[in-house]
Amino acid sequence: MDQFIDAFGLREKMDELDITTGWDEAVGPMIARHTVSVRLRKGRLNVRVDSAPLRHELSFMRETLVELLNRRAGRQVVQEIVLE
Repeated sequence: MDQFIDAFGLREKMDELDITTGWDEAVGPMIARHTVSVRLRKGRLNVRVDSAPLRHELSFMRETLVELLNRRAGRQVVQEIVLE
């Protein structure tokens, strides 16, 4: 199945779906409530939140979140997190 996904260039879309749907569970309900959008493009996870203090707090958690999301995905998918 993985060969099929790779052969048809679907890996990036599958990764995006996996990471974006798992975001709420990974960060918990409080952060999930304030998350407006989550997009993954070429290893960069763009996360938009509706609270400047939360954005600031998440900036300190970037490395931990990258590790957590990649562990959930089972491989290196997220290289960096950009907070908007």
